[in-house]
Amino acid sequence: MSVAVQCMGFDCPSFMTRPSSEGIDQSSSRKLIATVREEIAKFRGSESMTFGRPLDEALASLLEIYEECSTADWDGYGAVPVAPETFEEAKRIIDLLPSSIQMPEMVGEPTGEIGFEWRERPGRIFVMAVNGRHRITYAGIFDGNKTHGSEHFEETLPSVVIEHLRRLYSKG
Repeated sequence: MSVAVQCMGFDCPSFMTRPSSEGIDQSSSRKLIATVREEIAKFRGSESMTFGRPLDEALASLLEIYEECSTADWDGYGAVPVAPETFEEAKRIIDLLPSSIQMPEMVGEPTGEIGFEWRERPGRIFVMAVNGRHRITYAGIFDGNKTHGSEHFEETLPSVVIEHLRRLYSKG
């Protein structure tokens, strides 16, 4: 695995200046990831920065959905509770979305899944759902052209999902 991080100026955090001759074991890798996340959180915490707000709002919305939908019969019609694993998968999806893609609308599904929806305009929509079992199911309509499928999901978003999201917002 390789990570590219650009540092401008002379105020680079120490995690960016590791000698290339040192190997990185799994423990060091975890520390590096934790440090990067802390630095990003500090960066996002700046009051003058607003581009992190949609991500923060999406994560807050996701937590609210989980809290509302994590008990049996949460909808009064026998809905299956959203499991912690489903919440974690949904959170990972939000974290992995490319910054060029707007945040989706999210909803708890009666099946225990968490659903995501992106609408560009009438006739252009993409939806997907996760269930905590490393599977994304999706469907899309792009000006009359329809697609649907299911993809395995672990650490990265499947390329077909990213392609469909980009297709949704393309001018073609």
